[in-house]
Amino acid sequence: MKTITSLINANKKVYVRMSSDEICKAFFAQAENEGFLFGGMKPTAKHPSDLIAVLSDKTLCYVGTIGRMAAGSGAENVCVIDAEEILF
Repeated sequence: MKTITSLINANKKVYVRMSSDEICKAFFAQAENEGFLFGGMKPTAKHPSDLIAVLSDKTLCYVGTIGRMAAGSGAENVCVIDAEEILF
């Protein structure tokens, strides 16, 4: 099992893809245990989403239209990982 913290890379945008609300909730719980915040709040207080951005300052964010385009671009400065690869 990887840690979410190990994904942080100052040279890449990191996005985590969720296959279900349950997986997202488990991801939020792990992120909270690792000291991440989501808009200044505990991640477990937020609603699940299918795609979450992981920032280098240990902040999580919802992903809007432009971020979704970036996540799907295949650019070399973008990393998209399935949450299951981190959790299991």
